[in-house]
Amino acid sequence: MIDITNLSVRFGEKQVFDNYSISLPDEGVILISGESGIGKTTLLRVLCGLQKPDQGRIEGLGNRRISFVFQEPRLLDHLTAFENVALVSDRITAERILRELNMQNELNSKAGKLSGGQKQRVSLARAFAYSNDIVLLDEPFNGLDAQNKEKAASMIRTARLAVVVSHDPDDAELLSVDEKIQL
Repeated sequence: MIDITNLSVRFGEKQVFDNYSISLPDEGVILISGESGIGKTTLLRVLCGLQKPDQGRIEGLGNRRISFVFQEPRLLDHLTAFENVALVSDRITAERILRELNMQNELNSKAGKLSGGQKQRVSLARAFAYSNDIVLLDEPFNGLDAQNKEKAASMIRTARLAVVVSHDPDDAELLSVDEKIQL
């Protein structure tokens, strides 16, 4: 279990969390939903250590390796799709995962020249090529058509623990979520 206890996060005058507590399982697909600005992305950022809470504690992460797929792709534009993924993995794994996400024709394309949906798939590939215990995904289907959304969902379902933020209520069914959290 990952226990978040008495989490408080404030940005200036805006209180995002105030003594918020929740427990997450060690395995499965967890979907976090809620209105814009409620703290979904902040919760992911706290979980991976990118955002320090004003108070509270997180227990149960230990030495677990975490991958993160951000809302907007964070790729190195001067590297190819393949090189971006190979940064975190061996070459065989990088190519295999890119092919699973229908990126076989773009392996040698510079990331800066890819479409938004292609960049999103490279970001997903990089997160899954990294040897992780937890994958945090913030709106992972941005820019994906139905076919590529299904391929991405299939990959997400293979994670030991995937924590997915989404505004789309249909994503719960697509992902076959184990738990849904409404913020």
